[in-house]
Formats: sequence, structure tokens, C-alpha cells
Amino acid sequence: MASVDVPACPVCGELGVPILYGLPTRVAREAAAAGKVRLFGCVVPPEPDQWTCSQNHTWRAGDDETLIAAIDAAMGRG
Repeated sequence: MASVDVPACPVCGELGVPILYGLPTRVAREAAAAGKVRLFGCVVPPEPDQWTCSQNHTWRAGDDETLIAAIDAAMGRG
């Protein structure tokens, strides 16, 4: 799995976990069960958050490339 520099939570400083929206695949459910991604459902807000932490803070980092790389790595595609 490729190493990705994920952003730290702006509130508590913990490392972020990428948020996935939409109907999850089997692989996405397995990644969520392992704590590699968080599933946020099928309703995508107009300005969706990209990251969450274990304290349930959510935020946008604005770096889509890092987000995509983290999701790919979590799902075994990176």
C-alpha cells in the first residue's frame, strides 16, 4: 500500500481518515471495517467534508489529489 501524507485534524491534531460518500462496495465496507475510510452515506452535501478523525471532527482539506490517493490506498488500489 502506498504511503499518503494525510492531513491532521484542525481541531484535535489526530490524523485524518478519508470520507466516502455513496453506496459502498464490498471493498469499501471492508476498508471502513478496518478503519481506513469512513462511510458517510448516499446524500452528498453541496460542500462535502473530505476527512474525519476518531473524535468525529470533519473538515475539508482542499487537496483532492491527497484525498484520492488516500482512498485508493485504503481500498488497495494504490
